[in-house]
Amino acid sequence: MMRKYFPAFLLAAPLCAGAAWPQLPVPPQARIEPVGTEIRLNGIPMRMQRVLTARQAQEVARHYRDALGSRHASERLPDRLVLSQGRGDYFISVSIRPLAPGLTEALVSVADAREARRAAGRPLGFRLPADTAVLSDMESVDDGKRSRQLVLSNAHTIPANLRAISRELALRGMRPDGPPLRTTGSEHAQLFKGDGREAQLTVLRLDDGARIVLTMIEKP
Repeated sequence: MMRKYFPAFLLAAPLCAGAAWPQLPVPPQARIEPVGTEIRLNGIPMRMQRVLTARQAQEVARHYRDALGSRHASERLPDRLVLSQGRGDYFISVSIRPLAPGLTEALVSVADAREARRAAGRPLGFRLPADTAVLSDMESVDDGKRSRQLVLSNAHTIPANLRAISRELALRGMRPDGPPLRTTGSEHAQLFKGDGREAQLTVLRLDDGARIVLTMIEKP
């Protein structure tokens, strides 16, 4: 099995308090939307927040540039501006984009670089089809509910992926729940349920292979 990780800093959840973790000031009159309390991305602990404000994107970018200081990187993407900075043992990134007239979103993430080195090569704990690449592995805890989302890529057919991943879910006590949500020649989506747990599996067939999104939830 091949495992490969790619950067995925454009995700959001709350930036939790902690003495050692760097934090950035929020623009005045902005709203913070919490999503989860404990986040791991590809095994790396992260603290994140989604900030919504009526200020223009240029003004929000100016606020975070001032907060980061002169030593930071800037990258202009088609739909957003990304600011980033290494600060001690942590890596900070801020993704800024306009959502609608009078509404701008800033996604702020802080990753623990020390734990990133320890997470390299960690066991996935989930048996995947052969020659599958892990594009993203996101774990979170929210009010005791544990969620994990795997985004995968391989060259297998939809039926082959469904068989392999369904077997692994069965080992975790989850079985298909009703008929497929969607099924076509290029997509198959299925719900699974078990005792205090559930999952949704979506397999897409693209020109360059298959993409798999598996979301698993354990309830307290």
